[in-house]
Amino acid sequence: MTSHLKQEFDKLSIKELITFSLAVCCMVAATVAIFLGLYIPPRGEVHASVLTYFGISSAFCGSLLGISAHYSSELTKFKTSITEQISNSTAS
Repeated sequence: MTSHLKQEFDKLSIKELITFSLAVCCMVAATVAIFLGLYIPPRGEVHASVLTYFGISSAFCGSLLGISAHYSSELTKFKTSITEQISNSTAS
C-alpha cells in the first residue's frame, strides 16, 4: 500500500503539491490555535476570535481543495470527450 501512495504522490504536479501543502499547513495552524486557545487565560475557554479564525481557515482549505478537485474532474471529462470524438471520427 505504501508503494501505491508513493506512486500517487509522485504523479502530483508542483502546483498541486503546493496547494495541498498549503491546505495542510493552514489546517494544522488553525488546530494549534484552537488548542492554544484552551490554555491561554481564561483557561478552558476558547475566545470567539479563535473560533472565527478556525472557521475561516477551514473554508480557505476547503476552497483550495474543492477548486482543485473541480478542475481535475473537468479535465478528465474533457479528455474523455476528446478521446470519444477521435474514436468516432476514426471509426467512420
